[in-house]
Amino acid sequence: MIRELKQFWQDESGPELVEWAVVTIILLVAAVLAYRTIGNELKETLKSIADWITCVRTGGGCPGG
Repeated sequence: MIRELKQFWQDESGPELVEWAVVTIILLVAAVLAYRTIGNELKETLKSIADWITCVRTGGGCPGG
């Protein structure tokens, strides 16, 4: 029993796993915040590009030119 307890205290894989979990959570939160920050602007930009392509394809009066 003492030997298993010593081995448990010397094992460092648990804290390393916790460190990786914390890093993963931080990256996930950063990615979500970045998406929320640029999400609407990106959506509007892609919609504008799609509208312009549709306009060029149909030969209508395109905005900006």
